[in-house]
Amino acid sequence: MLVDSSDFNTQQNIEADICIMGGGVAGIVLANELKEYFANIVILESGSEEYRQDIQELYAPAKEHGIYPNPMYSRLRYLGGASNHWSNNTSPLARIDFEKRDWIENSGWPIKYDEVVPFYEQAAVYCQTGTDGYSTDLWLPKLALKNPYKNSRFTEVGIAKASLPPTRFYAIHGDKINNHKNVTIYKHANVTDILYSQQTKNIEQVTFNSYTNIEHKVSAKQFIMCFGGIENARMLLHFNQKYENKLGNQFDNVGRYFMDHPTLRAANLYSKDESFEHLSLQEKQRFILAFFQLKESALTDHETTNLRLPLDRASEYVLSDGISSFHILKDKLSNFELPDDFGKHASNFFLDIDMVMEAVARKSFDAKIFDSANDFAGYQIPLMMEQTPHRNNRIKLGNAKDKFGIAKLEIEWELKNEDRTRLWKSLELFAKDTGMMSLGRVRLLREQSSRMFSDQIGFGHHHMGTTRMANSPEQGVVDSDQKVFGTNNFYIAGCSVFPTGGHVPPTLTIVALTLRLAKKLKEEKQNGRV
Repeated sequence: MLVDSSDFNTQQNIEADICIMGGGVAGIVLANELKEYFANIVILESGSEEYRQDIQELYAPAKEHGIYPNPMYSRLRYLGGASNHWSNNTSPLARIDFEKRDWIENSGWPIKYDEVVPFYEQAAVYCQTGTDGYSTDLWLPKLALKNPYKNSRFTEVGIAKASLPPTRFYAIHGDKINNHKNVTIYKHANVTDILYSQQTKNIEQVTFNSYTNIEHKVSAKQFIMCFGGIENARMLLHFNQKYENKLGNQFDNVGRYFMDHPTLRAANLYSKDESFEHLSLQEKQRFILAFFQLKESALTDHETTNLRLPLDRASEYVLSDGISSFHILKDKLSNFELPDDFGKHASNFFLDIDMVMEAVARKSFDAKIFDSANDFAGYQIPLMMEQTPHRNNRIKLGNAKDKFGIAKLEIEWELKNEDRTRLWKSLELFAKDTGMMSLGRVRLLREQSSRMFSDQIGFGHHHMGTTRMANSPEQGVVDSDQKVFGTNNFYIAGCSVFPTGGHVPPTLTIVALTLRLAKKLKEEKQNGRV
């Protein structure tokens, strides 16, 4: 049942077995999985079925970061959450992502890869990408792709799958919970407070505001927070102000280790090998994409991190080094400075002067002057990189407050030097393989670093790590069952619990971990512990 809480004229005191805070991907999956096991499940959703700008503005930070994007534009605050604008790109994490890697500080999950794998198939059903897995043995023949790196030292093929059109979780799965007698969704229900017993270590009650200045209470046996990677941290920090950091923040870990997947154009591939023409396939209502990545042995032997390396066909104009160098030279010389690698930029400019002229003509006169500008030249590599967990990358509370009196967030984030170093090291391994296999030439665009890591950097908008899973409260926020340290009945779902983020989009693993959490809660119910 879907209830508009803004229709309530008086305070409501709601009783539930399970209270799920947030109606995005994790919240919808959790309710659907638990609906046959618990007689009274409540979902509290700040938004409704449709986008509203005034509600979306509750995501606005206290101040903008500068490089890192404003989260108000990367998340959606209504039923279905960010699945309302995701591209549905899914791949599983790798075994090594769960392991402690001595060369990466703060790496290692408290659970093993094999504990998550059994849930990936059902996760793919929720994502509507099929139950046939991500094996290259299956997909390379369907792509008519003869693996160009089959006998290489460092490189292998990875597979991504997406539903067409992308799966909007509430639109696709909402009716299963809306029409179920055991589930009630309260829309326009903005969580503002919790009641925590320091004696029993239980969350006893949640308070929500229905945008009418009337507060309502939900009492439940179990509470699960599914607000997303940034809001999970923000709200837990908000709750901890009242309870002296006893809720998973005994060692100041809430909001820390914030990670995303930076997306960069740091290298180009120059090749005419026909293998690279068979990297994608539309099969019925799915899109299949082959990309390149490093083997786990290469990551271990060379102490580096992985990259997701898809290829985009590109023209002479798009791959022009001279255009990028022109912009860098112009910016620096206008400030009476010389850029790093000045000689390289000057060389790029003069050797590629025709494409620089083409760029000026297109921008200033909306004209094209060289037919060769559109000729095929090679491939851009719009890579996505693993960002490693650093304690000082974090979400924190600012001084400004939203309409409910909750402190707005501030983001402290940077791409650390060691991550940049590993990026180049990993690209060098890919470049070596490409050359040794006589597949072409990979050119690393190091001289473009000044723009690449500032105004040209992109992001997957995958907010991970802020309530990380760990073996102890000294190391994280939730335990291996995703239960908040210091509590008996308070859980967090979503990629905020990821200790590391890998190099692929997180949604498939978010769903897999949520299915694992649902199984845990069902087992507790069956054993009489709920």
